[in-house]
Amino acid sequence: MKYKSLVVLMLSFLLLPFSCDNDILDQVNPNEIATVSFWRNAEDARLAVNGMYHPFTGTFHWGRITHVGALLRTDAMNIIANGTNTALSTFDGSPTNGARWAPEPYQESYKVIFRANAILENVNAENVSDNDERNSILGQAYFFRAFTYFYLTNIYGDVPLVVATPDPANEDDLFPSQSGVAAIWDQIVADLQQAETMLPDSWPAESLGRPTSFSASALLGKSFLYRSGLLGTNDYAAAASAFMTVVNSGNFSLLPISQYSDNFTQVNENNSESIFELQYHPIGNGNFVWGQDIPNAGTQGNFVIEYAPPSQSPDEGHIINPWVLDVFEANGDEGRRNATLAFDYPGSTVNDGVPFTEALAADIDRVADLVNANPANEGLEPIFSRKYSGLELPAGGTGFLGDDYGPNWRIIRYSDVLLMLAEALNESGQTSDAMAYVNMVRARAEIAELSGLDQNQLREAIIDERVMELTGEGHRFFDLVRWNLAEAYLGANSAHPGPHPKSISGGTFVSNRDEVVWIPRSEILANPNLNQNPGY
Repeated sequence: MKYKSLVVLMLSFLLLPFSCDNDILDQVNPNEIATVSFWRNAEDARLAVNGMYHPFTGTFHWGRITHVGALLRTDAMNIIANGTNTALSTFDGSPTNGARWAPEPYQESYKVIFRANAILENVNAENVSDNDERNSILGQAYFFRAFTYFYLTNIYGDVPLVVATPDPANEDDLFPSQSGVAAIWDQIVADLQQAETMLPDSWPAESLGRPTSFSASALLGKSFLYRSGLLGTNDYAAAASAFMTVVNSGNFSLLPISQYSDNFTQVNENNSESIFELQYHPIGNGNFVWGQDIPNAGTQGNFVIEYAPPSQSPDEGHIINPWVLDVFEANGDEGRRNATLAFDYPGSTVNDGVPFTEALAADIDRVADLVNANPANEGLEPIFSRKYSGLELPAGGTGFLGDDYGPNWRIIRYSDVLLMLAEALNESGQTSDAMAYVNMVRARAEIAELSGLDQNQLREAIIDERVMELTGEGHRFFDLVRWNLAEAYLGANSAHPGPHPKSISGGTFVSNRDEVVWIPRSEILANPNLNQNPGY
């Protein structure tokens, strides 16, 4: 974490052999707001909450780096290698081979956690007298601490559990040890249970996008589901109960299939299907400040770089593996297929109405070249992502690096909750009840209902349904890990038909290593109490 590096730097300056007037060193930073001068009233608390959000949404976390560093490890996407930029998403990176992007989400996460802890320690009845407002502020802090730890442990595994601001005089606070993943999941659950009781059920229009009590319930159910798969805790009944809180609220509904694609563009944000989404806004290239944690910077959708087709990205992009299209085809699902995948089907257009074969001619040729250059790529087809790719805009409409692009990222949608509820019920032996919730999602897609399936068959059907409903939204790799299927589909002997999911780069998933990425080397060097993840 960055404050540890700062401490080391400060100590090294103290050890330098020089003498000077002590008065010269006794300076006050005119730009710094002292803690005792800040937590004065509700306005200060609101500012602190807004500052807590920023590192997570910024370019060095969800704004871009978490995608190329973690989410694109999915078996749905065949990454076109681009040196150290893509080494994490192709399983080719290590702490010592120059691979980029491991440190940034780690460090940004602990900024969020520090700010959440500060809010929880400093907001009270004296400085925020209104009980409802105080609860909403504290509830956001509990939610965001849990939300941040959810992704921190899914990406990095065992990390330090920090639930208080550090005491500079306490070395254990400055150099924390890892806590064990079980303790992290326990804290996530406890924070979300607290957030459920404090957050409002809804927000006024000017505050849309902040988490609600139902956001906390949905993430709580998801946490129980993940913990059950990863740690074998059998929390499926608790997961189902949390999801039912969302379903029974009546506050959410699925958009019709004709509007399904609205969930992934700048249109119809914070709609009836959204349970929690990160808010993004275009800022224009002239205002771009790379990775800076300052106001009005980092609110743009730089993640478009990772989802746009190769010819429309400053990075190399990726190709969707053909097995994904096969799942849609086997289920007769054209509606979600055409909103998820850009490929050559009758009437297929991109870039505001340009025929697919015309607009992406260079990308079609690129795929052909990749196939011709390497037999391992045999079977690859020119299939590209639509979700969060900017393909709904004219070519170049997202701006360089995505600075003119800003669709909210939908973290939890109602359809995801229905499918996770179905999974939790099915794992609890309630297969018939579970099937009804899968069929709600299929009914929106206007495809045939499931019937007569046993528990194992429905388990497989849910896996496929999540492919059709959620491909390109950042869930698949984590799903594979918690289902213990990552080796089966991303290992050297992938069970997928056609090319290996990472055939272009040649990388393969290795069990007991690639479930998580490595603890950043800079953190290991700065903190002697940290241990590296197995296999690295």
